[in-house]
Amino acid sequence: MNDHDYRNTSFKNYDFELGNKKVEFLEQFFAKHPRAQNHYTHVNEKSSDLNVLFREIYFHKCAYCGTNIEVIDSSNFEVDHFIPKDILKQSIPHYDFNYINSILNLVSSCKTCNRSKSNFICNEEEVELIHPDKNKLKNLFKRKEDFSIEIHVDYAKNSNIENFFKKLNLDSQQKRIEYLIMEMKDFCKEYEDEENEIISHIKSIIMQIENKRRKLY
Repeated sequence: MNDHDYRNTSFKNYDFELGNKKVEFLEQFFAKHPRAQNHYTHVNEKSSDLNVLFREIYFHKCAYCGTNIEVIDSSNFEVDHFIPKDILKQSIPHYDFNYINSILNLVSSCKTCNRSKSNFICNEEEVELIHPDKNKLKNLFKRKEDFSIEIHVDYAKNSNIENFFKKLNLDSQQKRIEYLIMEMKDFCKEYEDEENEIISHIKSIIMQIENKRRKLY
């Protein structure tokens, strides 16, 4: 399989293996809110330090599509319940209120992915594949040469993964453009010490694309 994570550009190689990041986050969380059971309420508060720290766990990127705060404003990032709150209506023992609103079930997402994903529910087997914290998304989807995303051939016949892919519109032009902007920005950073007309021209193109892109939010 392609080892390059589709959420990373050619110039960045963030490792989405969280390790102890959420354990460390909880230590800071409980230092501020020692009796809190609903983690979501506090982490979702955009003016809080916890919200920023939570986004840092995911490198200020959307855990699903990889868009970062250099492409869309941080105010357009949201805290997503990977297993949606609606599942509580089904009275499944494992998915109680505390789990659904715990840090283990929360993911940093761009507004577009969060709203598109909505009430998507998959079975436990697929949770192991699709939950971003499991670090297997990079095996499910790959970035094509034209910057679009596709399902890896090994999972092309998995209906739940296909539904997830379509639900989030990962193959949309919007996602393709967002990635292109990140790629161009990282290119400019890579060669910023070699400032020349080409780099300046690319930066001007980025600004034009971004101005049009912002109107979508």
